[in-house]
Amino acid sequence: MAKVTIRDNDGKQVAQFEANEDESLGTQAQDAGAPIPFSCGVGACRTCVARVNKGKEYLDEEAVGPKHITTEDNEVLTCICGLRKDVPKDAEIDIEVENL
Repeated sequence: MAKVTIRDNDGKQVAQFEANEDESLGTQAQDAGAPIPFSCGVGACRTCVARVNKGKEYLDEEAVGPKHITTEDNEVLTCICGLRKDVPKDAEIDIEVENL
């Protein structure tokens, strides 16, 4: 499984976990202790938005549902974003959550 690092707005690490392919990154991050805020939970607001610093190629932006708003190229909505099915086990993903 891929190693995911969650950072706050200041770049400080707040959580790290081995991600699975079954849940959104936001849900897994919350389970790992990162208080990522959710509002809609369906990809229609920016409450859970995060900037991907490393590993965007390993992410499926609509893993658990369709994205209803536009984001920048380096951003994901953590409530619906998850891992691609073909992610190498040694993959590393680093994201910085806007609202932490």
